[in-house]
Amino acid sequence: MGTAGVDERVLIADERAAAASAVASGAVVQTREQVAEMVQDELPPMGLVAGDRPAADVEILCSVVAQVEFDLARRMAAAARAGSLPLVGDGAMALARGWSAAWARRLARAGSFIDVHPLVGEFWAAGIITSEHVHALVRAADHLAADEMAAVVEQLTPLWGQLSPQAVAAFVGRVIRVLHPPVDPAPDESASHGSRSLSFALTADSVILSGSLPRVEGEVVMAAIDAFAERLRSEADHVSAAARRADGLVAAVNAAHAAGRLPSRGGLPVALTVTVDQAGADEVWTTSRGHTLTEAERRFTSCDALVTPVLVGPVGCSSPAPLASPRLSDPPPGDTAAGTRVAALATALLGTRQPLAVGRTERTASAAQRRALAARDRGCIIPGCGIPAEVCQTHHVADWAAGGSTDVPNLVLLCWAHHRQVDLRMWTITPLVPDDARSDRLAQRAQDDRWPANNGAPWVVIRKERSRWRL
Repeated sequence: MGTAGVDERVLIADERAAAASAVASGAVVQTREQVAEMVQDELPPMGLVAGDRPAADVEILCSVVAQVEFDLARRMAAAARAGSLPLVGDGAMALARGWSAAWARRLARAGSFIDVHPLVGEFWAAGIITSEHVHALVRAADHLAADEMAAVVEQLTPLWGQLSPQAVAAFVGRVIRVLHPPVDPAPDESASHGSRSLSFALTADSVILSGSLPRVEGEVVMAAIDAFAERLRSEADHVSAAARRADGLVAAVNAAHAAGRLPSRGGLPVALTVTVDQAGADEVWTTSRGHTLTEAERRFTSCDALVTPVLVGPVGCSSPAPLASPRLSDPPPGDTAAGTRVAALATALLGTRQPLAVGRTERTASAAQRRALAARDRGCIIPGCGIPAEVCQTHHVADWAAGGSTDVPNLVLLCWAHHRQVDLRMWTITPLVPDDARSDRLAQRAQDDRWPANNGAPWVVIRKERSRWRL
């Protein structure tokens, strides 16, 4: 590679190609010079004033690229047969130039294929098809007899220019399955079923899922998760497709739970058990797998019927204290020693413990309250969310753990995804007051991120600035 100055412009030149021009065919050298001159020119004007010219330029250049590709492939194949190339192997010279191995080998094999099927080469030489179309046939060459491949080419001939490489590959694959039916069941299918797996890995604040499913079952799972993910789409959030699919997976589990279709485990309904340690110190909420809940997770689990809190304390404690007990950050009156708070924490976490209470009857909404909420909210109240009431969760506007009541005026319906976002303080929910009910409240929305709740529910939803999220 070298550079040359032309009109104060520095042009990059391919020294290897320039050196080869001394002995190359005249037509090839001329083609290189014409292309080099074209690519050095300034682009012509684009936009409306250009009319149809930009599209016409692209159309022609696509055809030219395919034609140059054809000429390269046939010259590589002919030179390889004659033993005229200094490097041996499919596409070895292209590889030596640092080109993609897959593309170099595909081009070399396609060049050999058109020697046997010249009609395909004629369409390629005309720029109607590319090396990818030819490669779709090359990959099937070992699976079809000569007459079978000739029949395939005959059927494709009137359709060249209309089919994508993927469509050609799909057609050829179907031909192979019809003419040479695979073993039933196919070895790959049996291996795929035998290698199915699903694993969980726990990190400090996440659960990582990894696994493999057979193709059909996997696509069924994908379709179900995508369906739930699509229902979670909201005009007021900006969630990536991957995050929405993660929400869709959890929503599918919640829907099965709401329908009563989750099997029991050990005679008990499936639920996440959270242990609440309390011994005059800060409450420590811990899952059965050892994860200590954050403040946002505590608020979320306080509302979730799939979570069962078990309040524990040291042996000798006869009754449970309320769940809004003093925190470690709030030392006993008159005592500011850090050692006192550490000792209390040690008692709560390290001492012998006994269960004091399991759940609280007021924590989750009753069936009658659920019916009242469904009649009032009619589904998730976050703007634009279409999740119906029957698969929503109840959320305490005033945190249950902080003494909020499980009464209809303090409860709202949220889908799982938005429930989680509310507890992460991405949204704030406040009761609708007369001033908010005015007809101009929609006009104010863009100014202060105040959104009217879905379905006319008596709430105002406020989108919080990202800097105020609890992540």
